[in-house]
Amino acid sequence: MRALLVLPFFFFISTFVKAQNPAKDTSDVYYIVDSISLEGNKVTKPRIILRELTFELGDTIKAKELEKLLERSRYNLINTLLFNFVDLNIEREENKFHVRIKLVERWYIFPIPFIEIAERNFNAWWANKDFSRLDYGAYIIKNNFRGRKESITALIRLGFNEQYRLTYDVPYLNKKQTLGITFTAGYSQHHEIFYASQDNKQQFYKSDKRSTHELDGMVGLNYRQGLYSTHSFMAGYNYAKALDTIIELNPIYFNSGQNDIEFLNLTYLFQYDYRDSKIYPLKGHYLLGELKKYGLGILKNEKTDVWTLEAMVQKFIPLSKRWYWAGSLKTKVSSEATQPYYIQRGLGYFLDFIRGYEPYVIDGQHYGLFKSNLKFAIIPTKVWTIKKFKQGRFNPIPYALYANLYYDAGYVIDNQFESGNYMANDYQHGFGAGIDFVTYYDRVVRLEYSFNKFGESGFFIHFTSSL
Repeated sequence: MRALLVLPFFFFISTFVKAQNPAKDTSDVYYIVDSISLEGNKVTKPRIILRELTFELGDTIKAKELEKLLERSRYNLINTLLFNFVDLNIEREENKFHVRIKLVERWYIFPIPFIEIAERNFNAWWANKDFSRLDYGAYIIKNNFRGRKESITALIRLGFNEQYRLTYDVPYLNKKQTLGITFTAGYSQHHEIFYASQDNKQQFYKSDKRSTHELDGMVGLNYRQGLYSTHSFMAGYNYAKALDTIIELNPIYFNSGQNDIEFLNLTYLFQYDYRDSKIYPLKGHYLLGELKKYGLGILKNEKTDVWTLEAMVQKFIPLSKRWYWAGSLKTKVSSEATQPYYIQRGLGYFLDFIRGYEPYVIDGQHYGLFKSNLKFAIIPTKVWTIKKFKQGRFNPIPYALYANLYYDAGYVIDNQFESGNYMANDYQHGFGAGIDFVTYYDRVVRLEYSFNKFGESGFFIHFTSSL
């Protein structure tokens, strides 16, 4: 059955082959890149910017390829998430041209106080409207540290959940700007956790004491091959402990009745990102493959032995000036051995869900997920300038509005938790319509009305792109 989940992925990905072999350009007119100038990069080092260009100083470029290379370079610079606006202009002189790059940098320091819901998503919280399930705290973020695209993030979360986390990302260690490294470590404890699912809804246990304590750390080495491919190798450590009551309610919450779990993990992640925007893509494609092993048999109390393999392909196609289509296919397979509930994840978690099923989770060890969108730009990207304010990192303001029709489908294979959870081992699908609002600093708001297989419908709010 797992093969049935994997085969559609390879069928879907094969549709990209033709797109990767465009017709040969027969133009015999060439230009030489004579100079490249930068404007507006008060913080960002020039080498960080030049790393994203599809051409270099002294390159010889066919005339018909020039516009495409400039457009792609602009997308690459936008996708660094370092700039609000990027403009590339050229000045031709005989067989040479000069490239002028004008940039508007973002604001890179953010002490961000927050109040958040302690749920999988806003819609799950809205079903109960339990204001005791709120977290508060602050993110302290320093992006583009030292002008080298490095980032430092500190998180302090209090309230219903308590969490502390520190992350330091260095994208480039060497002169060729191909190797990078990431460090992260965190500690958290919770008053309430979900310990199982029944009728495809999470079952929660709440205690005056902290129900669980968790400690984790990770170091990752990244290799960026060219402009669009990234290979990441990560090694991590996890430890968690729960109240005995949690284990009584679900003996396989961890491993075989234990009230704690400890393991090392290794991950290999491959990404090929050729989208026009990481935040709200309208054209291009994205490929992902991830192999992860939980438990290496090294630690004394390490009893976990689970592997997972995930693969995803996404395609974004402009159909006309204002119409767009997007499709995504993701599949996951994992080891057949009994998996701790603490580790297993089917559909309904993070971004892996069928629209119309937001109130539910479908636990399992293997799944396939298809998503599709048809979009119409009600308001294509425009820029609003507030005349009373000085232009800079927060003014002018880009915005766009899209209407959405969508259809999602998925199938989860579950051989551990299917008792009392009727959605696993059966085809599920949902559809609906919505409105997407997109603005600067990566802000996306989606308002959707969805229907699922069982005739249920509802209004849902999301704060990320659907694909």
